[in-house]
Parts: sequence; structure tokens; C-alpha cells
Amino acid sequence: MAARKPARRTPARRTPPRPGPTARRVPAPSPRPFLTPEASPRRRAIERRSAVVLLFLRGLPRALPALLVLGVVAGGLALPGVAGAVCLVLAALVLVWLVYLSWPALSPAGRAIRVLVIAAVVVLALDRIT
Repeated sequence: MAARKPARRTPARRTPPRPGPTARRVPAPSPRPFLTPEASPRRRAIERRSAVVLLFLRGLPRALPALLVLGVVAGGLALPGVAGAVCLVLAALVLVWLVYLSWPALSPAGRAIRVLVIAAVVVLALDRIT
């Protein structure tokens, strides 16, 4: 009786490993231009200066910048007096900066909501001072 050859196994298809939680995401290039078309020279300068910070923030996990701002607001509400007011003013300045950059792309309803949120943070900061 002749020895039988073992059946040849086909290699299993290997899928590339998924990146773990520590893998750094590389942001995809934006199909739209980063700078606002036909913007004033002052706005163009602010957008150029902000580009480095925004690209850094884009590389972070998506929820982290929002959680940081929320943490500063929570710290401002928890701390008494001037320390709380400083935290709230810092949060308001970050929000104003982000709203300024996104203003041309916002709908009127989006603009109103963002202005109301910033006004609420400023009112809370004034309340901490007094």
C-alpha cells in the first residue's frame, strides 16, 4: 500500500492587525482648503497662526479637546473666587477662538448656540468674581 501524501493546506488569509489604543492616528488630508477663501488679511493671519495648533488637536483622540475644555469649566465652577473666574475666562477664550475660526461655516442657528454658550461661561466667570 502506497503512503498517502497529507493534504496540502492553503494558508489562512491574514488580515492586517488593527491599530491599538496607543497607535497614533494620521489625519486624512482635507478635500477643502484650510483657509477661508477671500478672507481679510487679519483673518488669514489668525488662521495661519492657528493651523499648527488645530492640526495638533486633530491628531489627538476626538473627545480629548472637548473633555479638556469641559474639565477647565468644571474646575472653574468648583474653585471659589478669582481662581474659578480665571479658569472660566480661559475656557471662554478657547471657545471664542474656535468659534471665530469656524464662523464662516456655521449656520445662523449654530452661531446663536455658540454665542449663548460663550455668554453663559462669561456670566459664570463674572459671578465667581463678585
